[in-house]
Amino acid sequence: MQVVSAREAIRRIPDGARVILPHGCVEPTAFYDALQAECSRFRQLRLYSGLQFGDYPYLRTGLGVHFSYTTWQASPKLRQRFADGTIDLLPIRFRDVTRVVARDGPVVPDVVVIQVSKPDNGAVSLGISVSLYRDLIAHSALVIAEVNEHMPVTHGNSTVATSDIHLAIESGAPLGEYRSPRRSARDERIVERVLGLIPRGAWVQFGVGVIPDAVLCRLHEVPEANIHSGMLTDGVMEFVQKSRHRTRVITGEVAGTRALYEFTGKTPCIEFHPSSMTHDFLPIARLPNFISINSAVEVDLHGQVNGETIDGVQISGVGGSLDFVDGAAASPGGAAIIALPSTTEDGKRSKIVARLSATTSVTVPRFCTDYVVTEFGVARLRGKTLRERAAALRAIAHPDFRESGLGA
Repeated sequence: MQVVSAREAIRRIPDGARVILPHGCVEPTAFYDALQAECSRFRQLRLYSGLQFGDYPYLRTGLGVHFSYTTWQASPKLRQRFADGTIDLLPIRFRDVTRVVARDGPVVPDVVVIQVSKPDNGAVSLGISVSLYRDLIAHSALVIAEVNEHMPVTHGNSTVATSDIHLAIESGAPLGEYRSPRRSARDERIVERVLGLIPRGAWVQFGVGVIPDAVLCRLHEVPEANIHSGMLTDGVMEFVQKSRHRTRVITGEVAGTRALYEFTGKTPCIEFHPSSMTHDFLPIARLPNFISINSAVEVDLHGQVNGETIDGVQISGVGGSLDFVDGAAASPGGAAIIALPSTTEDGKRSKIVARLSATTSVTVPRFCTDYVVTEFGVARLRGKTLRERAAALRAIAHPDFRESGLGA
């Protein structure tokens, strides 16, 4: 591991390379600043990443001239760039990322950028984001690590050898943070219904969003529950501290406040593992009572779920939702829950719709959808005919739209 300046690290990247950037709250700011300062040396650099909670500072200068950008799980902050057509989407579910972005895959990673803890005994920790990066490191010709003094050493399968890192940039910048959206009274009613579907001793997964975050904060109310998830937020601290049993928490990453990051470093029951454990079908299917909790943009009367687009514009991606829905279907006693408000925040549009439009992505096919929950009730679609599904979903739609707004 050779320690270099951030600008020197950028100069070691060959033009035309595919560069895989971190996601979540891993924000190597020194690297990003240097990339902007040095971007004019490139003509066809190709940048890739998943969902990021930061402001994508490396896209401010040079996009479309010096480099392109592709994501497999977009942030709402990229909505205008998608609308303008200046960035692109790689449609892929999370468990397949390291199969597609691989030395023998269709997208060969030339460079991977990571953020790690300070070295200790020849190793560093991937800290708050393990998920994809052990595999990506193994498949990349050049590994650039921003060594951040604030990154915790986390438990589980989070360490990599310093010999696997080619270039290191030293940083003292604060880690990126994610703040859960504020909950409404309507959200709390949905949370109550979701909690009623989680059995004793369940293994629970949480998607990203206000309702999954709110359920996580109250999971300690479910006796003997454990967590198996791709990403967790600050609510996991309440779960560990308030549960009356010895908890187990398996995750690929966390996104939240500094208090969360410090907590994960000090809490052995929170284990970080690669996506081959958190998202692959067999590890999930072996768990008893695996309950998947995700949100969505809208659901149509056949049970098709859109979790990616609004009016044809990409705001998210497939992510891990279908991975967990599949796993829940195979788990003994498992269930997959799509929880969403019945209308948009302004109340002008129903989120239970007659049909998804021609420009709308299907994130979860109708034959995979199990439970749909709104503030007005619970509809279980598995085992129901198309007519029965439509009736069940109408019953949990907002009353203002049950007849006039949903069509035939």
